[in-house]
Amino acid sequence: MDENNNNTSNTNNNKKRKSIFIYFIWIFLVFMVIDLSMMLFANVVTLTSFVEKYGTDLIVELFYAIAVLIVMLLFHNSYVFTSKKEDFWNSLLLAFPMLAVTAINLLSNYSQIGAASTAKIINLVIFCIFIGIAEEFLCRGWIQNEFMERYSESKKSVIMSIVLASLVFGLMHISNVGVQTVYETVLQVINATAIGILLGSIYYKTKNIWSVIFLHAIYDFAIFLGEINLVKECTYNTPSFGVTVVDCIGIIAVSLLWIFNAVLVLRKCNFPDKKASRKNNNDIFICIVISFIVIFIPFDKLVPDYNDYEVCYTYNEIDPLEDYVEHYPHYSFYKIEGNKKEEVFEETVNGKVVERVQEENFDYIFELNDNGIVEIENNLTEYKTSLKYNDVVDLEVLENEKGYIVVVLTSENQSTIYYSDFIKKNDVRQGEDYLEEFKNSFIKYEFPELGSVGYVTIDDTNTKYPYMVSTNNDKFIIKNRELYIIKSHEN
Repeated sequence: MDENNNNTSNTNNNKKRKSIFIYFIWIFLVFMVIDLSMMLFANVVTLTSFVEKYGTDLIVELFYAIAVLIVMLLFHNSYVFTSKKEDFWNSLLLAFPMLAVTAINLLSNYSQIGAASTAKIINLVIFCIFIGIAEEFLCRGWIQNEFMERYSESKKSVIMSIVLASLVFGLMHISNVGVQTVYETVLQVINATAIGILLGSIYYKTKNIWSVIFLHAIYDFAIFLGEINLVKECTYNTPSFGVTVVDCIGIIAVSLLWIFNAVLVLRKCNFPDKKASRKNNNDIFICIVISFIVIFIPFDKLVPDYNDYEVCYTYNEIDPLEDYVEHYPHYSFYKIEGNKKEEVFEETVNGKVVERVQEENFDYIFELNDNGIVEIENNLTEYKTSLKYNDVVDLEVLENEKGYIVVVLTSENQSTIYYSDFIKKNDVRQGEDYLEEFKNSFIKYEFPELGSVGYVTIDDTNTKYPYMVSTNNDKFIIKNRELYIIKSHEN
């Protein structure tokens, strides 16, 4: 009889585990549908909305929050809002280490507020609130609760449910690989998973969804505040070994801080198979303090090239230009030809001093071929070479009074151009060395994603300036080798 009972129990357990597995696949598929739908929606909004910074993002997050709320209601998770919960402020105190890190970040970035417009600040606040609502509704209100309902018979299974829901939260950030490097994305996934474990633990202890939404929102606000006055957020070059070590130490330290904080919270919980633990928490407090200190040790000062790793895009600003004409020639072939007058000597002829001047012709052809390579040929010497940039999608050659400006746009994210004003009409030379000097004269400029490249003429003069328009309608020129934003979509 006992054997039959054991077999029945095992069968029920196996069915339950199988149903959990199937249900997990179902949850994952629903999550993918939501996420893909929001990505498509984001693309549509981005193409049609030229609004204040973060405006497009907050619209997307608003609809994301609404979509997740609908899913929660369809899965009968409305108890998230009606169940008995702990006090909001007491819930926040459970995340004191996170609040401390957030406060330090806010103080570090506070100076950015003075330079930002009121609209930017308001947009950023609303944007972060919607991020908190959307992601906490999704990962704590829906996914974590779905695990808890089906797989929380013991302390071990509760912790597993929190970790699995947090892993989904961390893996959500893989989609950012489209706008940042794989290296950055991996670090972000690790940190987000650890934060998810902390927020999931607080939510399990308090059942207060609004406290974790607040913690999520204010943490993101403190980080984004440092980027609010940049036309384009910071990106990163390929990290050196030293940079990698420093970043890994930082991510490990901050992730451990979140996890130790989560352990401290879980020790206060009443689990289905065990009452709240009354263990001595001195060891956890020590770990939290050590992790907190390590986070703020300036290891980056020990790496000479660390500052070269981070690239933040800022521009010179001038008064908005009113009288300018836009031109978009888009050359695939351009010919530079003419002559240069060179004084060679003076001689006396019939008692008069005569200045002998020799003219030297020049004839260069620039051609953008089908492979995205700019080829250059000297028609007089038949010497051929090519620029050292691959995947060029646009070639512009601007003739001004003194010489020529050559601009090429590469296809990588449509955000990098190379500029040269090396060719001067009074200093054009023949020979291979001249073209090699020209090839090495290009200056690199980084932009937000560009929608178009051309040139402008200002005040009916013949002077031409390279002109770039980003996909969100910010407008730039290059003048005297300096990059200027001449019109922002905010104005």
